[in-house]
Amino acid sequence: MRVQIFRVILFLITSFFCGGCDEESTPPPDFGLPITSITLRATADSKPVHVSVEIASTTPQRQQGLMHRETMSENRGMLFLFAQDVSGGFWMKNTILPLTIAYIGADGRVQELRTGEPFNETILRPELPYRYVLEVNEGWFERHGLGVGSMVELPPGLPTPQ
Repeated sequence: MRVQIFRVILFLITSFFCGGCDEESTPPPDFGLPITSITLRATADSKPVHVSVEIASTTPQRQQGLMHRETMSENRGMLFLFAQDVSGGFWMKNTILPLTIAYIGADGRVQELRTGEPFNETILRPELPYRYVLEVNEGWFERHGLGVGSMVELPPGLPTPQ
């Protein structure tokens, strides 16, 4: 009984003080989507930047996206996978967070960045067809020295887009 009480107290103390913990060591909330880490580089020989992403690979997952999320840590995001190049746009319906939306070609190169304003239902359609989309907090690319032309390295074993 004392061991159980000690564990509960330890958990409560850790939870209380973890408000200042390094967000990278804190797992993201579980929304039921696969999570992986991807790497971005401004140039082939530049320092890698890692971001932990939830994977949206099915139509319902892509339609839901980051809607209704109230917070997202700095190095977190969502990666949308498509089976082939697409040209439709994204919108911010029911999306609370201001986002940067990166349209990425099949070759892994960031083709275009768009700013998504909360709750704005304007379709943000890129000029070129794309294979992937990365959504991160607004300004994330700039804060990490990345932009159009940056390369995204995807890990093996990603879900097959449906």
